[in-house]
Amino acid sequence: MRYGASAVIFESLVLYLPVLLLAAGYFIVRIFLNPPLRLYAFLKRKRLTVRLASLVSLAVLLLAGISVILDGTNYNGRYIGTVDYSVFEHHSTAAYDPDTGVYTLRADHEDFIILQLTDTHIGGSVTTIGLDRRAFDACYDRICRTQPDLIIITGDLVYPIPIQSFSTNNLVPLWQLADFMNNVGLPRAFVYGNHDTELIANYDVRTLNGIFRQMKNDPDCPLLYAETQPDIYGKYNQFLRIENRDGSLERVCFFIDSNDYVRGSFEINDYDSVHTDQIDWHRETVDALAREEGRTVPSFVFMHITFRAFADAVDALERGDPEARYLFRENGGDVSCPDHDSSLFEAILEKKCTQAVFVGHDHLNHLGVNYKGVDLVYSKSIDFLAYPGIAHENTQRGGTLITLDGQGGYVIEQAEYKLQG
Repeated sequence: MRYGASAVIFESLVLYLPVLLLAAGYFIVRIFLNPPLRLYAFLKRKRLTVRLASLVSLAVLLLAGISVILDGTNYNGRYIGTVDYSVFEHHSTAAYDPDTGVYTLRADHEDFIILQLTDTHIGGSVTTIGLDRRAFDACYDRICRTQPDLIIITGDLVYPIPIQSFSTNNLVPLWQLADFMNNVGLPRAFVYGNHDTELIANYDVRTLNGIFRQMKNDPDCPLLYAETQPDIYGKYNQFLRIENRDGSLERVCFFIDSNDYVRGSFEINDYDSVHTDQIDWHRETVDALAREEGRTVPSFVFMHITFRAFADAVDALERGDPEARYLFRENGGDVSCPDHDSSLFEAILEKKCTQAVFVGHDHLNHLGVNYKGVDLVYSKSIDFLAYPGIAHENTQRGGTLITLDGQGGYVIEQAEYKLQG
């Protein structure tokens, strides 16, 4: 993958960044020592060449800054290449049906282990090099300690918000994360988050989907990306099958795009919700699987943004409602869900096959509640970047470990990651 010119330049960040910082400091001092009313007179007394040199230097500095924001940097690509990936055990295989776009996974041992990671928020810029490296380290630690058969990332893989990441490039950090995960070599799937294709980001979902298709066609790439998808709303909707060692269907995992923001709205964080055709697709798929298997097939749903039932479950838990049963952990903030309530949870209750819904999005929340018979689970997050001061927080970081016993049962555990030092 080729990056922009500034990305190549900033591979040598330790050499170039001090120069830019000194130049910026020099002009700031000049401005403070020469307020606007005196600055013109000051420059007027100087020779034309000095004035031109100053203006050219300032223009170059500004253009360099803009270029860095647009291009990001792949500096951590070198670090990713130095990590020891030999520690990962490979116990599962994946088969792909190109006609349906459905993957089937099977492990060579009785238990099947899923590791959910969420909100990795890789910045891929000159200001996030250290934070990105810590995010990779956290992912590495969780994968190494849990040795999963499948990794599922529930959105916000990257963070192209220049106020915090100093970059609008969503492709450079996406490629870094993909490079890291490809080296890990374990089967992985994902759903999009609201930040992955921000309006201000350099690349839209069509470009990113093209990149994922390119990756998926590499025989050494463990990305489970379905080129064939249902013709419904959203950037990526699909499901995969998990089989037992004897070939029987254990359960299915649905990936449902929670979408990003309400189209035409100018309000900040006016989140969209799952659309009606997505819910209809879920219903129809559940019914079709039941007909094929002659039974109700248990399932999980993975998505990024919560829906209203998560907030209802928290309220019911606090009221002591018997329909809400505490599973683990706690919330560190409010439930951030769309104002518009989709009917997804009602469809889940109607079909009686979805046993658990796993989400991310709210980085400080890691509560699990069984509500009306369905486990609603916030995963611990990876984020070191998006929330102010979150790099120094500890209790909310990690992932979620889901162990299937091969007989229809499962165990959900929080895979905590403790900051070192």
